[in-house]
Amino acid sequence: KKVWIPLLILAVLIVGYFVLFVQGPTVEQSNYEIQLDEMRKLTTGDALPVQINSLVIGEGSFPSAAVVAGDSLFSKTPLVFTSFQLKYANGSSVILDTAHNKRIQEDNFPGNPFYQDHFDRMQAAMLEADSIIATHEHMDHVGGIAQSPNLDKIEDKVHLTEEQINGPTIEAAEFPQGSLQKLAPLKYDTIDHFAPGIVLQKAPGHSVGSQLIYVRLKNGHEFLFIGDVAWSMRNIDERVGRPGLISWFFLHENRDQVANQLTALNKFKKDHPEVQIVIAHDPANLDAIRKVQGVTSDFQ
Repeated sequence: KKVWIPLLILAVLIVGYFVLFVQGPTVEQSNYEIQLDEMRKLTTGDALPVQINSLVIGEGSFPSAAVVAGDSLFSKTPLVFTSFQLKYANGSSVILDTAHNKRIQEDNFPGNPFYQDHFDRMQAAMLEADSIIATHEHMDHVGGIAQSPNLDKIEDKVHLTEEQINGPTIEAAEFPQGSLQKLAPLKYDTIDHFAPGIVLQKAPGHSVGSQLIYVRLKNGHEFLFIGDVAWSMRNIDERVGRPGLISWFFLHENRDQVANQLTALNKFKKDHPEVQIVIAHDPANLDAIRKVQGVTSDFQ
């Protein structure tokens, strides 16, 4: 009987490793639809954005196994924390995602680069912007709002959805007490024409307030900002999400919803190669996006 005890422990460890680090739901036929036809109908006309400016606020890395379930625990996958500025010909602009401040960077990614001058440039751009939106409510996407030294001056421009404002994970962004209650929540059912050339579509899963943001430039180039549905293009190409340990205990994701969205994005990428998928934290993806006409690597 004593011989079976270590074998039982080994079996439990193997199963635990498989569930926490390897196993992940995969979906052959997605129940999530990316409504590209409707997005395109809502973004016709001449008053479209003319440029997408991008700014890396900080960098980091995760063990590759934390990004793609089943990958190596010993290799690292690099990450970037990026803010985007959507510019119009008349000088107006929309800021999309705001990363986080230096203290949050040092608490979560110690020893990795943080570009204070970029953060300051983004803060100045938010003061001049017409609107500020986010793919979702995690601290590395709305932290630049929460920790803004100009929060009282930009709060009327911030358009977080009601799901984002009321989501259980927004607390980590550390909004000053009472400041979230001052924001007017953006409310829509499934899809919303937010501004010329910009359409939002709800995509809960990674967080309750996750949304896709479609952008169509005047030059015809199209982009689909997916936030953190995937952390790497590999998640989409292989239809494999994050491991259970990360999804359940750190992110509190709905893994079934994410799995359906990854399958939808996999098909979308094949069917619509003309639409650039923008993954929030994938540096190789960012480099590819910056090669598209109308996309720059700085704010203006």
